[in-house]
Amino acid sequence: MEQFLHLPTIMVVYALGTLVVAVISLGIWWRDRSNRAFAVLGLASVAGIVGAVLHGLRLVVPFWLSTGLGFPLAFAGIGLFWSAFAVFDNRRPSYLAAFAGALLSLAIYPLSLFQDSTVFRAVFAAAVFGVYNGLAAWEVYRGGLREPLPFRPLACAINLGHALLWLARIPFALFVAPPVDAQEHYAVWFVGLSLLSALSNMFGMFSLAMLAKDRSERRYRIAAETDALTGLDNRRSFIARTEAMLARPDEATAMLLFDLDHFKSVNDTDGHLAGDRVLVAFSELLRRQMPENAVVARFGGEEFACLLPGAGLDEGRAIADAFRRAVERHLIPFEGRTLSITVSIGVAVIGEGTVTLDLLLASADTMLYLAKAEGRNCVRALQLPGAKAAAAGRGGASDQAGAISGRILHSRPA
Repeated sequence: MEQFLHLPTIMVVYALGTLVVAVISLGIWWRDRSNRAFAVLGLASVAGIVGAVLHGLRLVVPFWLSTGLGFPLAFAGIGLFWSAFAVFDNRRPSYLAAFAGALLSLAIYPLSLFQDSTVFRAVFAAAVFGVYNGLAAWEVYRGGLREPLPFRPLACAINLGHALLWLARIPFALFVAPPVDAQEHYAVWFVGLSLLSALSNMFGMFSLAMLAKDRSERRYRIAAETDALTGLDNRRSFIARTEAMLARPDEATAMLLFDLDHFKSVNDTDGHLAGDRVLVAFSELLRRQMPENAVVARFGGEEFACLLPGAGLDEGRAIADAFRRAVERHLIPFEGRTLSITVSIGVAVIGEGTVTLDLLLASADTMLYLAKAEGRNCVRALQLPGAKAAAAGRGGASDQAGAISGRILHSRPA
């Protein structure tokens, strides 16, 4: 085995790989100082490299330097590695806990057991590295409860596997053979586990970069799919989601379109900051009042939309009117005074059967226009004639307009 696995070579390769991680991590942080996790990872890598090199030179340099200083630096590196995952998930790490392994190593250094027993040192190092890598796996898992990134399960598994590789050294050292004998020959198990640990350590370091990549992609996707001011879906995202729902022919569906009444006067009278505050307040109320399965979006300006899967004509109109009354009663605080608004709502409902989204939107828009023409602050609802309307809707916008027919319900403010 020794002719295939040479521990000093393994350590050199590990140190060079860790140096690459350090340079990349600190470079990422230097370009974007908000990436504090990479600054911590870079420091962890530097501490780990120095500690590993010092310990690797134990036959050349004094014991106090190779082990007395090398061990604490290596333990500080793995403690900072754990902290990097906490920082990545915007948690404040306990740096006292991160450096506990290093401090404990300094505290027990004078003991004869530490200085004379390679088995004790191997067990102690395995326990420290195993615990910190296990904590890193826990941080990744805990962060996934709040931000479920695609790479999290694998990153958690990598760090947990690394922890188990370190902890596996303990029974080998105690019950199989010492890691190093009196002639400075390395045990086969020690060399093999060192190789696996070096590889898993590299994967563990790169797992943070993969998580950062997932987060960036998620943020770009959210930015592309949501309205920046209100946090609701934007028009493109709403259309993509609702088209899939409308493909189910056995479910009634209601489309609600909202338009804030006299919104321009809010901007003209109170300013655009007041207008933004009104839009945000309206969005929050819309998100709270609509059923859990509803898809809500801001179409632009003061126009909003909502799809209610499973809602028939009476239910869709009732939900719309209840929301209209809630908006009418809602007072919006702004700079020491309150603002109030009303909303006009158009509702179009398809029963069993399919319908194109264009037709459903055009029908709801027609009802919205009717609500505004008849005095605003009211609901107008239309029942579309199901699959026949869908067939008519395939002919284009002019055919869709001609297909809008059915039973109209009126809801006026009390």
